[in-house]
Amino acid sequence: MASSAQYGSVPFKQQIDFFRSKLAMPTRTWTDLYAGEHDHGFMVAGASKMALVEDLQQSIARMIEGGLTIAQFRKDFDEIVARHGWDYKGGRNWRTRVIYETNLRQSYHAGREAQMADPELRARRPYGLYRHGGSSDPRPHHLAKDGWVIPLDDPFWDTWSPQNGWGCTCKKFAISARDVERMGLTVMEQAPDIPMVDKTIGVNGPSPREVTLPEGIDPGFEHRPGAGRVRSMSPPEIEQPLKSVPGRHFPDRGAVDALPDAQDFTGALLENGLAPEAYIDSFLKEFGATLDTPKVFKDAAGEPLAISDALFRHPGTGKLKVGKRDRARFLPMLARAIKEPDEIWVAGEFHGATDKPVLRRRYIASFMIEGEAQPGIAVFEWGRDGWAGVTTFQTDDEHIDAFRAGVRLYRRGQ
Repeated sequence: MASSAQYGSVPFKQQIDFFRSKLAMPTRTWTDLYAGEHDHGFMVAGASKMALVEDLQQSIARMIEGGLTIAQFRKDFDEIVARHGWDYKGGRNWRTRVIYETNLRQSYHAGREAQMADPELRARRPYGLYRHGGSSDPRPHHLAKDGWVIPLDDPFWDTWSPQNGWGCTCKKFAISARDVERMGLTVMEQAPDIPMVDKTIGVNGPSPREVTLPEGIDPGFEHRPGAGRVRSMSPPEIEQPLKSVPGRHFPDRGAVDALPDAQDFTGALLENGLAPEAYIDSFLKEFGATLDTPKVFKDAAGEPLAISDALFRHPGTGKLKVGKRDRARFLPMLARAIKEPDEIWVAGEFHGATDKPVLRRRYIASFMIEGEAQPGIAVFEWGRDGWAGVTTFQTDDEHIDAFRAGVRLYRRGQ
């Protein structure tokens, strides 16, 4: 079956980018790389030599980019198998169809998910429509969901975004309220509860796993394709922001007026002594994200930020961290500085350790907080190498001006 028969003759950029950025991963069995791990790694079950996996990956990339057929992939497959002497399991036609269709479909769905994550599109088309693929031998759980319309930010889509099983051809569409009315559909405010089932997979191989997944989804498909990419775009926390030093940033900002008057801070700061998860959740929920659900947020200047639990995980161990607990209680204030900044600045800074320039984006906001005599100042600094937050109740203009460097992208009220 040609990929163009279902997905269009010209694969789109997001699909190509998703697949091309994967790392080739030699494996012994299909359970070695599971669910969302496929967002970052390309594997073929039982292909344990790097050169073999890389050749298969290059072939699939050529299929995706050229809109080529399974017959063309099978020709590549036969040549690669002969060259490497690979003794694979299963029949040739079955094995090639699984490799070809799964990679084309999942990369396609990941590309579509990247498109649907755009905040402007979400504003116009806030609902997801599940459509059964029309199989002559349908999976009952998939067929039962045909026509379901659920808000795109509902946790349902974290597991039920197609592909939902081997050979599954179901699709998800972003639609508007007008589309709902035109098609005679009904929006569910939230998805019904889906029973969860426990399964042991890979029992006949060297890497069995115990997994829990929604009833009706094949093991390994209980994730939203590409969601792991948002986490990979979230930089880790760094201990201290790089304040601008005269002669060490660019471009020069020139003269600048004072910050706008402080905003009223609705809600409250957190207590000391909470679990790390409580502090982190307070930050993530401001953007509609959770520890399990990343989000792409578009700021007041129109720039996207990847908001996920990766912001609060140690880059080496992956463990959650919130820095010093006495500062963690101000995380809601940092989140508000991103969502409702007084100013957004972007500047190049010379990194102290390497003396190489890095790009910094800074969100600055001041808030009047109940019980505090002085306005609270929040600065959230974002760069590819990490992020850092500063909160203070000092009103020293010189202290704050150290962060107001480079080019001002946005000012509240202008």
